[in-house]
Amino acid sequence: MKRGIIAKMALGLFLLFVSMPLMAQEYRSDYLIRDGQVFYDYVPMETADFRTFRVLGKGYAKDRYHVYLDGKILAYVDPLTFRLLGEGYAPEYEEAEPYGRNRAGEGYFKSNFDVFYNGRKLEGASASTFREIGAGYAKDAFRVYYRGRLLEDATSSTFREIGGGYAKDSFRVYYCGRELADASASTFVYSGKGYGRDTFNTYFLGRKISD
Repeated sequence: MKRGIIAKMALGLFLLFVSMPLMAQEYRSDYLIRDGQVFYDYVPMETADFRTFRVLGKGYAKDRYHVYLDGKILAYVDPLTFRLLGEGYAPEYEEAEPYGRNRAGEGYFKSNFDVFYNGRKLEGASASTFREIGAGYAKDAFRVYYRGRLLEDATSSTFREIGGGYAKDSFRVYYCGRELADASASTFVYSGKGYGRDTFNTYFLGRKISD
């Protein structure tokens, strides 16, 4: 009996010793470096340069030559200027969550000249003025976006996120990127826990519940 216990303890210590170098070099999002090789989900990334490789979060990584999403090269993205723009947003009311935190590969990022969402280029977006404003909303000097989708009628200069997935400009109110047709932008406020209201109506999770 004692020999069996000692043997199991010895095996456990051996496995821990063998795994320590790998654990020390393991990165978030299933990236790791071992013996001068970069891996994603234990599959070698043949083009990756382990000397300059670093993990950025949300499934993204880069080296001196490429930018990667979930282990795959993002074509035409400059690693020198690549950067993530935000960490996501989680409203205080759980059921109203319009934009989850730390979803792999999700989010806005940009280079010096282009803006992307989830690896998709946002055509027409101005990288020099683009910024994320929270809850999945972002804007540049001319356009407003919700999770990478252009809000065609939104006015960038006055557009702002006000909490709980709600946002507004001078003329319109939005919930999770959807315009609330009857809402009064001039008086609309976020009340907390999924509720918003203006002078005339009350809304819950973007749905009108009273007149």
